[in-house]
Amino acid sequence: MPTESRKITLAAVATLYLLAALWFWSNDLVPGDSASRIANAYYTIFSRDPHLAAIGFVWNPLPSLILLPFLPLSLLFPALTQQGLLVVLVSAALMTAVVAVGHDILRRSGVERTPRLLLTAALALHPMIVIYAGNGMSEACFLLCLMLAVRALTIWLAEGRPESLVPLGLALGLAYGARYEALAPVAAVPVLVFLVSWWRTRDRATARTDAVIAALPGVLAVVLWALASKLIVGQWFATFSSQYGNSAQVSANAGGIASVTGADLSARLAYGFQQMFGLAPFLLLLLVAALVVARRRRDPMVLAPVAVFGSVLAFDVLAFLSGTSFGWLRFHIAVVPLAVLLAGHLLAGARPRTPVLVAVLAAVLVAVPSSLVTLSRPQLAREESEWFTTAGAARTRGLAQVNRRVAADLDRLGLGEGAVLTDAAYAFGVVLASDNPDQFVITPDRDFPAALADPAGHGVRYLLLSARGSADAVRKRFGPGTGERAWHDTAGNLQWTLVPIR
Repeated sequence: MPTESRKITLAAVATLYLLAALWFWSNDLVPGDSASRIANAYYTIFSRDPHLAAIGFVWNPLPSLILLPFLPLSLLFPALTQQGLLVVLVSAALMTAVVAVGHDILRRSGVERTPRLLLTAALALHPMIVIYAGNGMSEACFLLCLMLAVRALTIWLAEGRPESLVPLGLALGLAYGARYEALAPVAAVPVLVFLVSWWRTRDRATARTDAVIAALPGVLAVVLWALASKLIVGQWFATFSSQYGNSAQVSANAGGIASVTGADLSARLAYGFQQMFGLAPFLLLLLVAALVVARRRRDPMVLAPVAVFGSVLAFDVLAFLSGTSFGWLRFHIAVVPLAVLLAGHLLAGARPRTPVLVAVLAAVLVAVPSSLVTLSRPQLAREESEWFTTAGAARTRGLAQVNRRVAADLDRLGLGEGAVLTDAAYAFGVVLASDNPDQFVITPDRDFPAALADPAGHGVRYLLLSARGSADAVRKRFGPGTGERAWHDTAGNLQWTLVPIR
């Protein structure tokens, strides 16, 4: 694609993703996961105890760190944080970059202009890509890191220059900063680099050096993040050991998960494969064909997307089968770029209008209607149904609106600094929506344990308790209490209780 055409295409993609972001924001459908990423960044600057460690250690920091430079703009445009506008705008930009890097990989793989444009469109217009470009969750950030890793590995496999391994390692390290699933490519890619380097040079020392260059940034990211977590919060891997982490959440919801996905191995396999192949129906066929063609051409570049995206998929599948994952549909989103890049390797050097070209493009493009069918099934698309079904959207919108009502009502009380004790793992939406965030004593605050032990002695006047937070530290310490004020959602369900300190 000529430079001007490429710019026009990416501008169109950016516009589409911007519209998706504005749709989520304007309809009050910014997911709680997205708002919590803003909140983690927000606490480091605007809480009553601003410090960098307030970003938290349960979830990976990169999606929140990216937001930090833009947070001061919320002083001029409060909707950026109070209503989640910032996080959806950033995810739209990041996903646009995913498409741009994907196009570059296809170009480097030798795909002609017309099929390259069609494959880029297949990636950009895939419903899961559009959704997660617009909703502010961590998928866009994670996919960008993985795509950059694939690009660097593709260059190294093609050219063999060791300097290409530096951006590869950095991309893998950043990927771990975005999501824990990056542990898989952090482990798998250096093994591939070692084997390919040894095969090329027949020198074990050179192969070890290449593998270390590729591995070091990712290993350091894992070790340093774990060390910082241990020193600050006393846990090596908080997502697995914290009461707020993924493991605790999955355990608390195990019955509900099993009722949908099935409890035994065969049922879980069937459920996971329905999700995966709903998003990319011909993934296995594309994989086998691409590997066969790569072997015939003696072209190892196809191993780049397989090692990076394939290892992530394997990690997610194993986590789900072992009962340590919710089994969300988005955990299979890596199949989308993987299928497109595999198709690119099949079409590398192919002439337009050939039967192979038509068949491969059809195998990729059919993912668009197939994904729409999958997304229309709430049993498979459990998270997505909370945005795209009438009942689900009402629940999501209702939670955002009740959080803003709580914040507005507390603001009207004119409370002083540190007057309300609450658990930010649940109250992040209230804290973000408030014009007076200093009124809250929240879990990231360094004096939170002391205030929890003796609220009155620390000037706390009220406890703000979540009605459904099983790990709510304040609720666990004091019980439900007798509320001075309660807030319900539009369905009449109790969400928050304000309990005065007697």
